[in-house]
Formats: sequence, C-alpha cells, structure tokens
Amino acid sequence: MRRRRGREVAMIFQDPLSAMHPYYTVGNQIIEAYRVHNDVSKQAARARAIEMLDRVGIPQPDRRVDDYPHQFSGGMRQRAMIAMGLINDPGLLIADEPTTALDVTVQAQILDLLQDLQREFDSAVIIITHDLGVVAEMADDVLVMYAGRAVEFGPCKEILTHPEMPYTWGLLSSVPDVKGDTDARLLPIPGNPPSLLNPPPGCPFNPRCTHRDKVPGDRCRTELPLLVEGQRGPGHTKRCHLANPEDIYATEVLPVIAPDLAEER
Repeated sequence: MRRRRGREVAMIFQDPLSAMHPYYTVGNQIIEAYRVHNDVSKQAARARAIEMLDRVGIPQPDRRVDDYPHQFSGGMRQRAMIAMGLINDPGLLIADEPTTALDVTVQAQILDLLQDLQREFDSAVIIITHDLGVVAEMADDVLVMYAGRAVEFGPCKEILTHPEMPYTWGLLSSVPDVKGDTDARLLPIPGNPPSLLNPPPGCPFNPRCTHRDKVPGDRCRTELPLLVEGQRGPGHTKRCHLANPEDIYATEVLPVIAPDLAEER
C-alpha cells in the first residue's frame, strides 16, 4: 500500500492545515512525497516541487516553497495539497470536500483548477462532497451514500433530474431555489442520521422516510433493499423498495421543491 499511495492513488484532504505537518515547510513535504517514489536528488525534487506549486497557481513559488503551512491562506494551502497529490502523476485523485471553509470565489478557482489538472494529467477524480453545486459542476457519475451504503448511482444529470431514492429527494429539497419564492422555507430531511454502531433494521433510511407507507407490508422496516436497476433503465440503480419512484417524485416531490420544473414536465 505504501508503494501505491501517492503514486497510483493520491488524496486531497478536507482540512489542509491539519493534514500538513506544521513543523515542516510546504516544500519539504512536497519533496518528501516525490522522493518516496522517485530516485532523485533533493535539488531535482525541489525543482519539481517549485514547478508544481507554480502549476497550481501559487505566486512566487521559488520563495513560497520555503514557507510553512500557517503562512499560506486557506486557498493557497488547498492548492499546495493539490500539488502534493499530483506531483507523482497518479491515476486516481481522491478529493475529500476540497472546497470546505473556502469563500465562494476561491471555491470556484479550486474547482476550475481541479478540472484543468484532471484534463492535463488524465487522472480520474473522486470528489467526496455534500455540495450539490459542486456535484453538478464536476461530476460525470454520482454515487449517493447513506449510513455507509450506496443508495443510488447513475449519471450526474440523471441523478439530479430523475432521482429515484427518497434520501436523494431530501438532499435536493434542502437546496434553495434561486428562481423560487424568497420567503419559501427549505424542506430539511426530518429526524437524524442513524448510529452506524446500531443501525435500524430494514432500510437504514426508513425512520426518516415519509414514503415508507407506500410500500406494501412492512418491508422498509424489516428488509434491507438491494441495489437494483431503477425505472430509468441500465446505468441508474437505487436501493429502495418503492416500485414507482419516478411517478412519486414527479407528482408529489417535484411540485413542492421546484414547481416550475414540475410544470415543464
């Protein structure tokens, strides 16, 4: 795993200030990540680190390479983490909430940078996020998870426009509509997430699901649903006992969270 980490798979952590060591300069940490997988001198590794810092948009990289993490702003620390993750040209880059705690302008810059670098380095990117705006902008495919399990998977456009799992409906209804009524209330998902040490029987979402009574019998409370093909056909799967989620979403959910879209349908 040590041979794989950093070379084949790299990680951008949610909080770069805690992920980076406070006692070592940013440059030393990037140099270490490079030399672990490449038999090069410190001078060559330093030149490579400066090159990567410049590539991710760090101004004066030949000077900032000797700064400590606390001397970087939040956005610059995230850029340095991206440089560290990509310095070995990995095949897969995992980004865990890469825009958390950054202001909107910096968030957009980081996302644009990730997209540019993905095309340049030809790396696959997995983004872990709760921000559906990031999902809409960045993702080709979306995997929705709840209580440690996959509950829906499909192409990004399909998930955002034709979701088939009540938890996904709840996520979409929690996002304010910029074109909607400014006095309208958000529709949060009722209840609280379950304990993963003591999950509820059946579908883990059933204690919070307002549609469980539409399933015949007591299956939602007693039987864990399988991840099966949805109504939209191959490529879109959902973990839910509802037989007609597409119809329920179109007639009951969408008119509440997006009346304009419901009318268009």
